[in-house]
Amino acid sequence: MKEKLLTKNKSQRMLTGVMVALFFVLSVCTIFTGKYVPTEKGLTLWEPERTQKQDDGTRHIYFTADTDREDRSSLVFFTSHQWVEVFADGKQIYKLDYTGGIWGHTTGNVWNFVKLPEDATQIEVCLTACYPKIVGSSNKFYVGTGNEIYAALLRQSMPVFIISMLTLMVGLFIVLYWVIIHKSSQIDGTLLYLGVFSILLGLWSANETDVTALVITNRQASAFAAFAFLMVMPMAFIMFVKSFLEIKDEWYWKRICDINFGVIVVSFILNFTGIYEFRRSLWMTHMIIVLMLIYVFAVIITKIVKHQVDHRFKSCVGALALISVATIVDMGRFYKTSNNAGIFGNVSFLIFIVALGIESAKQAIESMKKRHRVAELEQFALNDSMTGLYNRNAYDYFANNAKKLENHMIVTFDLNNLKSCNDTYGHSTGDLYIVNSAHIIENIFERFGKCYRIGGDEFCCIIPKAKDFNVERFIQKLYQDVEVFNNKNIIPTEAAIACGYAFFTAEDTDIEKVRERADEMMYQNKKKLKGRD
Repeated sequence: MKEKLLTKNKSQRMLTGVMVALFFVLSVCTIFTGKYVPTEKGLTLWEPERTQKQDDGTRHIYFTADTDREDRSSLVFFTSHQWVEVFADGKQIYKLDYTGGIWGHTTGNVWNFVKLPEDATQIEVCLTACYPKIVGSSNKFYVGTGNEIYAALLRQSMPVFIISMLTLMVGLFIVLYWVIIHKSSQIDGTLLYLGVFSILLGLWSANETDVTALVITNRQASAFAAFAFLMVMPMAFIMFVKSFLEIKDEWYWKRICDINFGVIVVSFILNFTGIYEFRRSLWMTHMIIVLMLIYVFAVIITKIVKHQVDHRFKSCVGALALISVATIVDMGRFYKTSNNAGIFGNVSFLIFIVALGIESAKQAIESMKKRHRVAELEQFALNDSMTGLYNRNAYDYFANNAKKLENHMIVTFDLNNLKSCNDTYGHSTGDLYIVNSAHIIENIFERFGKCYRIGGDEFCCIIPKAKDFNVERFIQKLYQDVEVFNNKNIIPTEAAIACGYAFFTAEDTDIEKVRERADEMMYQNKKKLKGRD
């Protein structure tokens, strides 16, 4: 047992160490690469000469090319769910109008790289919103060498992408840690819920960065995945908070999860039918997030009023306050700029996951220790300390609670000559006789049923599904093993184990009546063995 606890403590230290190491790597990357990350000022902005808006929301943006610039080979700009056409001196040179098919009738979030003709003087960009809410969204245009802009944009978005990947890796580690310790300790799902939330958050936030927008070509599928991850996150989060804070409510949180699930189903149906796609129905998921935050804060206030404040509660409240601010900031960013990937929000959630992950691991360790203590007490209460078999308490519990014992068999055992052994050679020799006899019985019958020591030298084994069990064969094996034991001269007296058996029938309602029938056969066998002596 001590070794198991040491192993659990080692696992806890490993979890803490890995999380601290990940956070340290994040800090180092942020500090030492910050000066190399290009800002938007490091990219050459190309201001449009004029912009025209049509009644349908289409914008025509005009640029006058500077033929004297050597680094104007490409025009680069980001669009979110917009159809794009680019003209050079009235001739179309670029078009983005493909949609995702089953993924949705949208172009997704795309970085558009348009190679400009060397002799072009007038550039026109036409932007048409896929959804009404996109109409009027602003765009920034960069001019220069395509490869240089590509590399600069990658470096600019890399810190947020790294944090997202760390969040994903921490989530995977937490889930793996839970799977490993859950098999042996049967702990609750707190760590699992946190790990799943962390994985979903990492995948979603990474998908929202410019890194994935530049690297992943199927932008429609990428946008679909991002919406799907975001819609599932509230359920994982609220289940974690409920488990972590040990919230006793069994109604409200389920209703929120039911509503969340309903929103997911409705959103998917509307998206696949093209009636109301994810980007347009995202406000419903945001409402679920707001409802979830209201619920969590209501629970926090209730616990404070009831004076149910402990260390775990304080750490959770601090982390929740941080990510609540981050969530509000990110939602505001989304409705203002259609961009979710902010470094503040990602760092806040990573701190939340690391801090509460460590706290949850500690909680899991304490739970395992309590379970081990309970198991030790149960073992002490139900096991015979001398032989290791189940004791009389365990037998009585089975006898009082067992139902449907038809086709079961009870085999009873009794040791011959134990009293004379105690009288002649002392109780230590008698104890050795009992222990070795128990081991012989256990080695033969334990694989078929449970073996009990129900008295000083009385034993029994209850065997389920014994209809086709050849008990006589194993009784002969018992005699052979006793003979082998006697030949070893371990005790200075001849050991003999008498046994009998009886089947439970449909008419049997009292286990003791069946044991009495087995005892009758056992006593006959006992006389026979004594006659041999």
